[in-house]
Amino acid sequence: MKRHLILLLLIFTTITGGYFLWSWSLLPDGERFIYPLDDAYIHLAIAKNFALNGAWSINSTGFDSASSSILYTLLLSTLIKIFGVWEFYPLIINIVAGYLAVYWFYRYFRDFYSQSEMVWAVILLLPFSLLYAMTLIGMEHTIHMFLMVLAVYWIHKNVDSNFDRGDFIKLLIIVFFISIIRFESMFFTAALAFALFLRRNFRKGFLVCSIGFFPILIFGLISIQSGGFFFPNSVFIKTSVPSAGNLFFKLWILFREGILLNASFYKCLFFPFLLTGIYLIKKYRGQNIRDLFQRETLIITIVSVGFMHALFSILKYRYENYLMISLLLVIIPIISDFFKNLKAGKVKPNVFNMISLMSILGIFAISVYRFQYMHRPSVVGSRDIFEQQVEMSRFLGEFYRGEKVVANDIGAISYFSGVRLLDMVGLGSTDVAKMILENKDLPAPEFQSRYRNFLTEYSAENNYQVAVIYPKWFPGDIPSTWIPVASWTNPDNRAAAQNQVVFYALKPGQVKKLQQNLRRFDRNKNVVQRFYIKH
Repeated sequence: MKRHLILLLLIFTTITGGYFLWSWSLLPDGERFIYPLDDAYIHLAIAKNFALNGAWSINSTGFDSASSSILYTLLLSTLIKIFGVWEFYPLIINIVAGYLAVYWFYRYFRDFYSQSEMVWAVILLLPFSLLYAMTLIGMEHTIHMFLMVLAVYWIHKNVDSNFDRGDFIKLLIIVFFISIIRFESMFFTAALAFALFLRRNFRKGFLVCSIGFFPILIFGLISIQSGGFFFPNSVFIKTSVPSAGNLFFKLWILFREGILLNASFYKCLFFPFLLTGIYLIKKYRGQNIRDLFQRETLIITIVSVGFMHALFSILKYRYENYLMISLLLVIIPIISDFFKNLKAGKVKPNVFNMISLMSILGIFAISVYRFQYMHRPSVVGSRDIFEQQVEMSRFLGEFYRGEKVVANDIGAISYFSGVRLLDMVGLGSTDVAKMILENKDLPAPEFQSRYRNFLTEYSAENNYQVAVIYPKWFPGDIPSTWIPVASWTNPDNRAAAQNQVVFYALKPGQVKKLQQNLRRFDRNKNVVQRFYIKH
């Protein structure tokens, strides 16, 4: 089966390397590689500020928890502290994590299954999980995927050994690291503990909860003591949990928005869940439910993680891929078993088998869809981030270094420009996040009015000079005191959040200076500049 490992590594190297070189080739000659996702630079900015200034923030002072990963940011910060500032640590870390994920993906099928499962692993790994794309964006998702492969491996190992002490300790170590790589890992901790409780392994379930939630508790207490929230700002800003209504109403809203009407649920999880459900019904029909609880700890864990993630978090862009690679390890043996039985003539034309076949076809359709969906951003993402976010950071670094600036896409700006940044979305600025959370349940017109008044007063009182924002991201009307001076448009943009940013002077005295700076700046020729004020 070693040839399958070689094949997996070769495919991963070819596709990842191919997209890396293709995207880099679209940048100007001699230009360094740019991450195709601006958020990678948020981690770098916080890691740099923490290493050099002791500030867990996108700015060089203060505490603003914009990082979605404790472990990843600490790892980057440690590398910066030891070896110095270098923007390609994320790429190196992700490449290593990508190869480790591929290797342990292979080990799972080598150690527990046969050659036929390995064939499906080779076919489905990259298009279904998008591991190659996660490697190139420079975020923590590749490590998360690697750790989840390890978790699946050791859950399977523990079930086989009836949770032998040595195997369980190894699983607990993995639980610890998963818990601090991303905050969605709370779903995994809760799901694994739930599966253990179903086995009546209550002590082990409580140990999993203790190991999984302890580092999050410690970080939360540090955050509160530093003036932040218990969780990072992004967890609160992006959460789908409704805060109004009674418990049953909230549960209905979660189910309706997270599963019933969530297109991403059907694109990612519906067919794998359907296939798994039919498999369990066929296997355990007429048996004691206790048999299912004892033997299917892995399936119970991963499916539970999927449902919790769909209910409480985002199932698109990149957030779901730790779940997709975990599901793949669960469904490949089911797919392989189905086709073995089909070849042996054991698959009868009944409802269960027809649903299974439909689910397998759906999984292949999902894989093709996800691969083609990621093709375009994987090719042009670096170019688009370079022409917009990096270009904005270059302008601000040249003319406004050390000054106060308002923005709403903060990655490259916070890492490269050296400005003192206010994130109007709230991810990188706790004061803004607090205002949003305190007022988010208000009717839209009232929220927009309060938000506008808050930002107007806050930027004036704290002497912010200019704003560089996507106007479409601003809730309601732009403050009347903000003077639009010029816009930058990237007509061919496909990867950046919007194709137009607008530069605002926040004080009348800043208008002429901003105009002059924009005219003097040697901007990228692909960026179309238009002035709103002609004099």
